[in-house]
Amino acid sequence: MKLFSGLTMIALCCLGVSANAAEINLATPGVDQAVLTMGNQGDSYVAVYQQTGAGSGNLSSFLRVLEGGNGNGNSNGDGNGIQEGFNTGTPDPYMMDQLPSGNFTRDVTFSELQSLDGFYAFILDANETGNDNEIVLTNLMLFSTSIASQNVDDIANLQSSTLLWSLDWDDNGAFQDNSVRLDTSKNNNGPGSGATDLVFLINENYFANIPAGQNNFVLYSSFSEFDSGYEEWAHGQVAFDPDGGDPPTPVPEPGSLALLGIGLLGLLSRQYRRRHQA
Repeated sequence: MKLFSGLTMIALCCLGVSANAAEINLATPGVDQAVLTMGNQGDSYVAVYQQTGAGSGNLSSFLRVLEGGNGNGNSNGDGNGIQEGFNTGTPDPYMMDQLPSGNFTRDVTFSELQSLDGFYAFILDANETGNDNEIVLTNLMLFSTSIASQNVDDIANLQSSTLLWSLDWDDNGAFQDNSVRLDTSKNNNGPGSGATDLVFLINENYFANIPAGQNNFVLYSSFSEFDSGYEEWAHGQVAFDPDGGDPPTPVPEPGSLALLGIGLLGLLSRQYRRRHQA
């Protein structure tokens, strides 16, 4: 399957344009969204995503990465100065920087993912809590694979897999060295957990021709200029209208909708009783 035929990145906010740029700088004030025009599968997007009250533990999280280990006696963290990892259900020892913490790093099947408005949404909660709020996403790669719970020391060694989408590679396999710079203090909650920071909206066409039997989804990411704290990835449904230029907006989880319905019913019930007691 061909992935990309050329790569153009265009900053949408304030009509700033940067053709064939190596770095999308979303840390720049007023620049909050960019389109990734990657060829025949259609445009994808990256945007600052400010969903407060939805940090760690409140999303459909599936990957945490932390360079140097998690402080609980686990030896994950290869110490190479790159914070990288991919979601897998394999227990320790990890050979990259995946953080084995509860159900936050785990296997994901494609049946778990749901698109909306023509895009699959992958949400980043960057937990940079040091003096420098900026962090650079140096690569993002999406795979299908027929083998779950893999443990490899290089994403190039992922077995029985197909690369579906990549930030760094064009349709002909040429390395582009693209990256995204993020200021984690841009979200409404400031740096750290408690609010999301970034969303990638990947055109659903990239998921249209997954090879038979490759039912497992793998996201690999790598970061530079990280300071402190882990970075966490989640999937979700995010409303987005690229033609209208509207920013991505969160879609409530089914459980949240149910609670909202219960709350409305309770309010209506109280109003009914007051009217008939008067």
